[in-house]
Amino acid sequence: MPFKPGESGNPGGRPKKGTAFAERIREAITDDEWNAIIAKAKDQALDGDRNARDFLLDRTEGKPNQKIEIEERDPSEVRELG
Repeated sequence: MPFKPGESGNPGGRPKKGTAFAERIREAITDDEWNAIIAKAKDQALDGDRNARDFLLDRTEGKPNQKIEIEERDPSEVRELG
């Protein structure tokens, strides 16, 4: 059945999304639990766990930038695939 001019095909609008997963995690974990998680990661990093060290560094210092070099090519060297 076609819609009449000026009449919405979805009068209720787009369905609302559920609560974001990250937001649900934030709500579920208390400050004391976060402190325990951080302390555990710190202890693991100090014991030589590289993943724990990287986890802490990434969240405090940010991930390091990766340098990408792009070399220009002569268009006559480029082959078309197909």
